[in-house]
Amino acid sequence: MNRIEELVNEFAACNDWVKELTEVPEEELFQPIRKGKWSIAEIISHMTYCDRYVLEETIPQMKQDANLTTVDFEVINSKASAHAMIGVKAVQLVAEKLQIRNELVTVLREKTEQDFFATFILNGEEKDPYSGYPHTLFNYIAAFAWHDNHHKQQIDRLLLEKSK
Repeated sequence: MNRIEELVNEFAACNDWVKELTEVPEEELFQPIRKGKWSIAEIISHMTYCDRYVLEETIPQMKQDANLTTVDFEVINSKASAHAMIGVKAVQLVAEKLQIRNELVTVLREKTEQDFFATFILNGEEKDPYSGYPHTLFNYIAAFAWHDNHHKQQIDRLLLEKSK
């Protein structure tokens, strides 16, 4: 298996973990993970909204030498939080997350190696200021896999604490 397949498989595996959240009592999913922080439901909605943005807005523009400008993610975050807290059921939030991630993974699996390693400018920068690597689809998805893991650790830590 090559690096691209490994990355896309890791990115797809997030859905396995998200499915497990349907076993958490509904009321727990809508409580903040800490004072002043989002609930698990809001985090799942946030991840869904990020996936949708990446799928619909960002990936179609990621071409060699393209000059991309992304939206302020706070705009996406506020919409995601509001969506989670309007009375939607957790099972719907999970279903939305699973669907959009599956769509995104399908698109990624159709990309060529050349697509994954085409370099572009993102928000005026040729390199990611955090990693120091050039902006590529591969590095962008790797950052989102890290992002998934960050939220997974937050939620898993909370659920472990509650189970004690």
